[in-house]
Amino acid sequence: MLLELNIKDFAIIDNLQISFGKGLNILTGETGAGKSIIVDAVKLILGDRASADDIRSSKDEAVIEAMLDSASCKGIATLLETAGLQNDENLVIRRIISRSGKNKVFINGSMANLAMLQDIGSRIIDIYGQHEHQSLTRSEEHIDILDGFGNLMPLRQEFAGIYKEYALIKSELDNLTLDSQRLVEKQDFLNFQSNEIEAAGLKAGEDEELKKEKEILANAEKLFEASNSGHDILYAASGAVLERVGHVLNKLKDVSRFDQRLKPTIETLETAISQLEDAASFLRDYSQDISFEPRRLEEVDNRLDTINKLKKKYGQTIDAILQKKEEVDRELDNIIHHDEKITELQEKLESAKENLIKLSKRLSEKRIDAAKLLKKKIETELSDLNMKKTVFEVRIEKNKDINGDFILGEKGVDRVEFFISPNIGEEPKPLSKIASGGELSRIMLAIKRITTTGKIPVLIFDEVDAGIGGGTAEVVGRKLKEVSKNHQVLCITHLPQIAAYADTHYSVSKEVRGGRTVAGVKELKADERVAELSRMLGGVKITDKTKEHAIEMLENARKE
Repeated sequence: MLLELNIKDFAIIDNLQISFGKGLNILTGETGAGKSIIVDAVKLILGDRASADDIRSSKDEAVIEAMLDSASCKGIATLLETAGLQNDENLVIRRIISRSGKNKVFINGSMANLAMLQDIGSRIIDIYGQHEHQSLTRSEEHIDILDGFGNLMPLRQEFAGIYKEYALIKSELDNLTLDSQRLVEKQDFLNFQSNEIEAAGLKAGEDEELKKEKEILANAEKLFEASNSGHDILYAASGAVLERVGHVLNKLKDVSRFDQRLKPTIETLETAISQLEDAASFLRDYSQDISFEPRRLEEVDNRLDTINKLKKKYGQTIDAILQKKEEVDRELDNIIHHDEKITELQEKLESAKENLIKLSKRLSEKRIDAAKLLKKKIETELSDLNMKKTVFEVRIEKNKDINGDFILGEKGVDRVEFFISPNIGEEPKPLSKIASGGELSRIMLAIKRITTTGKIPVLIFDEVDAGIGGGTAEVVGRKLKEVSKNHQVLCITHLPQIAAYADTHYSVSKEVRGGRTVAGVKELKADERVAELSRMLGGVKITDKTKEHAIEMLENARKE
């Protein structure tokens, strides 16, 4: 829902703020008052190309800002998140047009590009009339309208689920159906990788253990000299540490009977002697165990070199190399059982395709029935809208490839397009080829009135009253009111019969201020509505009878 539209320095608009309400919003005013300028401003919010000519004279830039209720704009939240834009309670779009050509787009306060604006705009507002924003003229959307009208969405969702499974199977099958030579070459390469890793006989943590062993082997002489001399100094040599500490201990024990304070030191020395004996014993054994094996050092170097080469090819750690072998073996298994898997997938694909064909036939049959009913209802609506004898057709054709085979898609095999002939004797043409803005607006109004399942929350009707009057205008007003129960509707009209149905009525006018023309918009209250309808009914001279007629029109509209 469009909550607010702010326009500054755009065409003859100085500074304008409009708050729109739910339901049917009607804009009226004299010809040239500026109603079309408001629509042009909305078009810029939808992503239309801007021109410096649109900027108010003597101003450097124009600003158009719209605030919409995000909850009513389905799919917008996902679109914003995907684009990295903030998703707030309200969607705020700001467009700045500069004479320098440096135009800017802001969505929820963040810079955005025109393509993003156009994508968002196409989902929130449709303008019907001589404009470009006419989603119902896009034939690819006709199938959604027909399926929504015929309550076929549950069946289509079931079809889409099976189609998704079918597409996944087909993709996997396509990946497997490589040419034989390529498979053989790949199998040879994978075999080489698997065998190379297996031949290495790697063990987890082996490289770290080898590095430690290499360090010991490379420094065997230093280790032997240090441990052996350590043993001698502590124990074996004349005047060894243990011998001298023992002499000290014996003397202290001998004199300790004279002073008990020596006992703690004696105990410390006894402990030290015990620990030194253990250390000396360890160094003796350690020095005897040291091996001087140049050949073993060479073996360790070679082993580490092998491991490092494998790391460069398959992973930075032994665990990564072993994991790579598992992946290679799995791929080998897929190739070895290639034909079996192809057969299995072909059977699954055929089964899914059979289900899809059955469902697509059901969809097609139901679409044909829905199309007949839609044709009847639309033609009735168009007759009420003073387009009598108009022929409306829903043409359903099968999507086929160059060989004549059906092309399955997530919506079935059908291609749906609406055709229409507004005039007797003319062949029906695609809806997108309709030239008259007035006719197009009424056709769209009829479709919206019947389907009311559109995804677009805001509908703007411009020139919906072109070429009609009297009773037809009243029917158009009533139908706009009905459509506004499911959409927010903005309608620009010159007919009081339509304006009388407004939930909110705005008057667009222009006046001269300070030597410049300025357009303004005012929301009309009860008495003001009577006055505006009277103007629309009676022109320059408004009589009491005209006012009575206006009041009667408002009262009749309220009863609908």
